[in-house]
Amino acid sequence: MAQNNGKQAEPPAKKQRTEQTTNSLETEPKNTLYVKNLNDQIKPQTLKESLYMLFATYGEVIKISTTPKQRGQAFITFKTVDEANLALLSLKEEPFFNKPLKLQFSKQNTSKI
Repeated sequence: MAQNNGKQAEPPAKKQRTEQTTNSLETEPKNTLYVKNLNDQIKPQTLKESLYMLFATYGEVIKISTTPKQRGQAFITFKTVDEANLALLSLKEEPFFNKPLKLQFSKQNTSKI
């Protein structure tokens, strides 16, 4: 019977390790933030300038990427991961052109954006 108890205890432990691995991949800090829920009624140039002014408060902004295909989305690249993290923590759900910002670390490497 002791052997059965040992076998029953293993699956939950394996499941926990899998969840921890998945969570760490989703939250791995990068120096690029993915921003969504942007107001797509704002002119692209005005949007980029406003994003720069807002995010530059938290660090050195290297690049802001928006494209017509990605309406309502942008990528903000900072000089360091710490600056990106500070901006993410400070600006989550911040109203921006009447819509709350949705922020997360980019899933792609900065060089691919």
